Amino acid sequence: MALGLMEMHQRIAETLDPVQRLVVLLAASNGGEPIMGGTRLQKMVFLLSDLSDEMVERCGYGAGNYGPYSEIVDRAARYLSEVGVLRVDGAAGGISVTLTGRRVAEEIARDADDYVLIAVDSCKDLLNDLPTDEVLAYVYLSYPRMAERSVARDRIMRDKERHVMSMLKKEKISAERASMMLGWYLDDVIRWRAGLARDRAAGQFRTPAFSTLRKRINSIGIT
Repeated sequence: MALGLMEMHQRIAETLDPVQRLVVLLAASNGGEPIMGGTRLQKMVFLLSDLSDEMVERCGYGAGNYGPYSEIVDRAARYLSEVGVLRVDGAAGGISVTLTGRRVAEEIARDADDYVLIAVDSCKDLLNDLPTDEVLAYVYLSYPRMAERSVARDRIMRDKERHVMSMLKKEKISAERASMMLGWYLDDVIRWRAGLARDRAAGQFRTPAFSTLRKRINSIGIT
């Protein structure tokens, strides 16, 4: 009986395409913590797909009403729900992995590179418990082209400093990443985080030329 179930899980894993496999890994990662809605799933897969030219092509992301959107990812989640690998909570919108899905994820993980599994865990850690506006801020500021058609872009960008500093305080991003996202000097970000900065609106913060900022960030590395 156990062997039969194992073979079934293997067969399911073998029939999944790379996008479906990635969605299963995301749902099962971090102990199977539910993904908090379709927006987060879309953004997680988008960030992970950007690590591979093949996945960029397979996912086919474009600029949508709320940033990067892929119909292929939506279809993958629906299919996985239909075959009993994922469960979607209609009321809360949470996307969780079923017991069958956990076993399928184990089969997929056996063949996955370690760096892929680490990236999946890190991406879910980053986005899953952030407020939706901070998820959008992270993506819009990191990939401005994907925010061009967003109906939420103006609202998010008006409060971008608050969103970025909130992520920094939660240790979701480094000071270097915050510096890059806002276009501030790194020492200004560090002063802000330490509570030593004055009101930026009073002109106490300097905004460097992008080329200068790029050189300073490259010299210390981005995390």
